[in-house]
Amino acid sequence: MTHPARQAMMDKAIAQRQRIKEWLLPHMAVGKAKAFTKEQYRQLASADLGPFSKAAFDHAWIAAIEDSGRQDWYDPKPRRKETFQ
Repeated sequence: MTHPARQAMMDKAIAQRQRIKEWLLPHMAVGKAKAFTKEQYRQLASADLGPFSKAAFDHAWIAAIEDSGRQDWYDPKPRRKETFQ
């Protein structure tokens, strides 16, 4: 049996990850390009949703990729080519 305080913390963490995943899923819609890096998406989510842990975001990121079927989002965003003059 789980201690009530521990259970409350677990429930909060699960709810936080779910909220972040729901925020990420529209960004990962089929046919939508990955516009930012993972870190930039984390910062955008934090601005919209308020503070959360990096671990919560990382768990939500993986869940959103799997739920959306966008395994290409595991790959880093390609760097822009620099133009030198």
